Amino acid sequence: MRIITFFTIMLISSIGYAQSQDNFDAKLAWQEFYHVFNQDYAYKETSQIDTANLLLQYQKKALLAKSNSEFIDVVQIFLRHFQDPHLNIGPLNNDDYSVTPTGSDIWAVYKGGKYLVGDLKAGGAAYKAGIKVNSEVITVDGLSVEAAINKVFGGTIASLTKQQKLWGLNIALGGLRNQARTITIVQDNKLQMYKLAATYEAINRAGSEPTLSFKNMNEIGYIRFNNSLGNADTVSAFKEAIGQLIDTKALIIDLRNIPSGGNTSVAEPILGHFVQQETVYQLYQRQLNGIPFHKAELEKAVVKPSMPFYGKPFVVLAGRWTGSMGEGMMIGLDALGAHAVIGAPTADLLGGIKNVKLMKSGAVLDLGFERMFHVNGSYREDFQADIRISAADWGENDMDPALIKAINYLNSADVNLP
Repeated sequence: MRIITFFTIMLISSIGYAQSQDNFDAKLAWQEFYHVFNQDYAYKETSQIDTANLLLQYQKKALLAKSNSEFIDVVQIFLRHFQDPHLNIGPLNNDDYSVTPTGSDIWAVYKGGKYLVGDLKAGGAAYKAGIKVNSEVITVDGLSVEAAINKVFGGTIASLTKQQKLWGLNIALGGLRNQARTITIVQDNKLQMYKLAATYEAINRAGSEPTLSFKNMNEIGYIRFNNSLGNADTVSAFKEAIGQLIDTKALIIDLRNIPSGGNTSVAEPILGHFVQQETVYQLYQRQLNGIPFHKAELEKAVVKPSMPFYGKPFVVLAGRWTGSMGEGMMIGLDALGAHAVIGAPTADLLGGIKNVKLMKSGAVLDLGFERMFHVNGSYREDFQADIRISAADWGENDMDPALIKAINYLNSADVNLP
């Protein structure tokens, strides 16, 4: 089993895609998409959406498409109803929104009838600009919140649930791909406008930085990943970090900066430093040989020991920008004996994904074809931190709330470090 990052779709070239536009057949394109989606998407039954009715609505719209690009635009809007960041179709162009959570640095929440800033990605443009948690979002790129959501969903806001509207706003806050954004908020009882750089700028810069960072903080080790669970070099970097921190009394593993996910070939050797024998760290379910998901057996994902072994207490930090394989690492470390997981809700990228080339439309569909579970049998996306905080990245005066809680917890009587 291999979990590939949803970020793949952003890298698909449009070369050859434009060449097939003249032969476009909307009916054949929809039939192909319909077959793949119904056969392979693992979360149709868990979405609490009337999928059959939604498919009928968007079939009518898709059949009116005159080109590949128009067809892809229709399917993109259909897929947004599932609020699944793993569920994407491309190629993308500059008129498309940034992929969430990779192309996101503001996370909104709905509270008391208002849309508020719930968290800000550490190091992102919004964080650096001085936007604060609990500020009310008023406009996005000159559009009211309702109008911005309406644009994301192609003018169908009236039928959306509160959760879908919130998802639409979070997409809008990420802005269009590679384009600057303007956000107006009420902060400190004042209406303030912020002009923010494109969200991908910070991610692109991160690609040239080390895969992770680590340090010794008064005999408590700390390792933070730099969106690097898809980079094979991370395995050796983590091994080096553990080697240098092996004599610490405890360890903090920071998964808060993994918006683009990764794959098991990187994650499993890292998890191996916390086991001394082959151990199950997560479960998964696949639809094979015509057996539907609800009847499929749970299969085991195992990790083998890696040297050196770290046997001291450790905790895990997670948050809104912990995505996909980052979420797999989180539940895996919990299963392998983490004393606590500390943080905010994660990005909820559903399942292990694959890319499917749709020949009739020149599109590539990313979708979760494996259901992922904690070793206790619960869905990965239902996992909640042991110590919960509403904002795991942003803190007053640049303080780090999750890290502070982790240090305090490790120094408490609950852990009883030597």
